[in-house]
Amino acid sequence: MSKHKILLADDNPSVLKLLEIILKKQGHEIVVAENGEAAFELANKEKPDLIISDMMMPQMDGLEFCWMIRENSEIPTVPFIFLTSFKDDETEVRGFRAGADKFLTKPIERADLLEAVEQLLSRHDRLVQASGADAISGDLKDLSIVEVVQMMNLNKKSGILHIHGNIEGKIYLKDGHIFAAACGEKSGEDAVYDLVEKATGQFNFEIAEIDVERNVELSTMNVIMEACRIMDERKANES
Repeated sequence: MSKHKILLADDNPSVLKLLEIILKKQGHEIVVAENGEAAFELANKEKPDLIISDMMMPQMDGLEFCWMIRENSEIPTVPFIFLTSFKDDETEVRGFRAGADKFLTKPIERADLLEAVEQLLSRHDRLVQASGADAISGDLKDLSIVEVVQMMNLNKKSGILHIHGNIEGKIYLKDGHIFAAACGEKSGEDAVYDLVEKATGQFNFEIAEIDVERNVELSTMNVIMEACRIMDERKANES
């Protein structure tokens, strides 16, 4: 993997040092902060390729820090990993709603850390290469439906995600939010989940104004979370 800049935020100096040692051995540049407020300032200054943050910190906790990155920073699409001592559904839901991509439970396992870092940095690199164009296209093997939707959500884009391959479908986004979807006889959330579970082939995202009837009622974050669960099950079945 190529060298990346990673921001670590944790009020425990021992955790910071351990993470720094592990990630520096992989060739990454590391910057550190001991609270969320300092981490937010550092993120805007250093513009890291990945952020790893504890959830419980003084001055600004991890949830607020993550929300600030997504809503009020110069790097709203940066991958974000939460470190937490609590492993429960409520904690994960709060974290995902704030904008987190992954959770790692303390004590951190080196293999789990490196796997998550590699996965998110690889995705980050693909999104950077794809972003900025009026039309984005690619192969679903390289960039998943969920990843494209997340990128457009964070960038508040409006347009149509066209899926071409073993099945055909469309996902309509308005200001970054999933507004409607269609796949064969299915519509709404069911169409999104069917595409995530079954689609192979090509995609292209067309920047456009949306003029269709809304049929997705759940929040975009809830749809993405369920789609991620389906995608994880799909990968497990394929392995």
